[in-house]
Amino acid sequence: MSQQEQRRRVGDTLTVLSATLKQPNASGVLTVKDLTGCTVTFKMLNAATGVTKVAATSATVETATSGTVYYRFAAGDVDTAGIYHASFIATDSTRTDHFPVAHDGLRVLIDSDTQTAEEAYREALA
Repeated sequence: MSQQEQRRRVGDTLTVLSATLKQPNASGVLTVKDLTGCTVTFKMLNAATGVTKVAATSATVETATSGTVYYRFAAGDVDTAGIYHASFIATDSTRTDHFPVAHDGLRVLIDSDTQTAEEAYREALA
């Protein structure tokens, strides 16, 4: 999964956050993660405060062999402007992997009627 960013407005829940989960193979080449037999959850943290906005919540595996997943936001997930770090967590019976591995590899930017995500982020840091 390469770095991804999605911008939305406070309250927007129609558009899902889609991703193709990838990881390096034995040769170091980035390849699609086969999610057959895995469950996938989604989590999201406020980048300024570190506070959890979405605790590990069920995501949908769209096509397991292609590694494609999506998360449908609930109203409470997108009620506050700011910048958020997000990740998908794939789990089989005994193992867990996070996608992306880098904490800032998947960013969700939420704008409000009066603030951009960046303005809300700077305000939260102050």
